[in-house]
Amino acid sequence: MNKEKYVFAQLISFLNEDKFRRIVNKYQGNRYIKHFTCWNQLLALMFGQLSNRESLRDLIIALDAHHSKCYHLGMGKNVSKSSLARANQDRDYHIFEEYAYYLVNEAREKRKNVLSDMAIELIGFYPKQYYPDKLRLVRYWDEEQKREFVFLTNAMHISALQVADLYKNRWQVELFFKWLKQHLKIKKFWGTTENAVRIQIYAAICTYCLVAIIQHDMQLGRSTYEVLQILSISLTDKTHLRDLFDKTIFQNDKERFGPNGPSLFNF
Repeated sequence: MNKEKYVFAQLISFLNEDKFRRIVNKYQGNRYIKHFTCWNQLLALMFGQLSNRESLRDLIIALDAHHSKCYHLGMGKNVSKSSLARANQDRDYHIFEEYAYYLVNEAREKRKNVLSDMAIELIGFYPKQYYPDKLRLVRYWDEEQKREFVFLTNAMHISALQVADLYKNRWQVELFFKWLKQHLKIKKFWGTTENAVRIQIYAAICTYCLVAIIQHDMQLGRSTYEVLQILSISLTDKTHLRDLFDKTIFQNDKERFGPNGPSLFNF
């Protein structure tokens, strides 16, 4: 009889739970909470990312199918659509943001080459009536391209050069979201509020960094795409991670990002 832990539980052992709990205490994330803690919430979201769930409903259906395993997977026994939606709506996203940046630094130390410092800005478009009354016109001459650029902004406290740089970096934000969709299956957001969106993004970042850390610590000779594909169909198996990655065979595999797509880590 196989007495190994579930694959997902083995993955979680690579996370620094003590660090996460210190961050939770800093923001009082579990204040008045008896059951569905911040840690349970993070693990549920990471399970959804790794198993390619497309919505909260989809995630809960998957978890309900493995209800008897949830406790041993680390998510507790009280995961429901309402508890997860309420947590994503109300909990301070800074908890997950700070832990995501911590994991980015951990992965950076292990993998060395990082092409993005994870500076994320959520950009939206609004009807005309929601724009501020005062807008600033900025004209910027680009010596390299020998042309003038004109920008509109409500940021009155920064220089024209900073405004131009921010507009230039907007494309990097778009590429980052494209990268998230390709590698972590974020094709749509599971919540409609800014808080829910941010929590989902930071949980996705945590998931990817966890995979990068595992690749380093286990010295896996596999691409990130392969590792994610193997994990997506094995989370509730009781197979030792080493056996899982050594015995699973993939053919015609390739990384799913082009030369213009961003990557967090060079391999």
